[in-house]
Amino acid sequence: MDGLTLRPPAPQDLMHYVDFYAVSDVQVGGYRGGRSADEVADILHRDIAHWQDKLFGMFLVFDGNAFMGGTGLAHPDDWPCHELTWWLMPASRGKGIATRASRAVIDWAYDVLGWNRVETHMRDENAPARRLAQRLGGQIDRRQKFPDGVTRDVFLLPRAAS
Repeated sequence: MDGLTLRPPAPQDLMHYVDFYAVSDVQVGGYRGGRSADEVADILHRDIAHWQDKLFGMFLVFDGNAFMGGTGLAHPDDWPCHELTWWLMPASRGKGIATRASRAVIDWAYDVLGWNRVETHMRDENAPARRLAQRLGGQIDRRQKFPDGVTRDVFLLPRAAS
């Protein structure tokens, strides 16, 4: 995929998660960077368990051997719907990586998992995420209140144009 490799996380990827949370200035999972080592390890273990339990989840994104970030499909047990989600190392932003990697995950969800819908949602103030959803062809499907009390636009993301 244009030089990018996507793969599920493994225990040896803890260093990538630590690196991301050490420099991240974006909100991920309701929190900004600055997580403790135990919290970061828990996030990695949760991402690995998600794959084991649901057979889909986050992919780590690499360009050659360089770690770029993550993108994938998440559906926490206490959440009403799945979502395409992503996070990038600051140096990887603005290069089209999130668009290319997310497009690959969307296509995988439709073509391999056989889903009939791929959605994403974000807080209203998350303008970069909203722009990415629109670049991916996303259209607002509904507005929904989530278990964290935040009402969000839910974007329906289409298959890639053939």
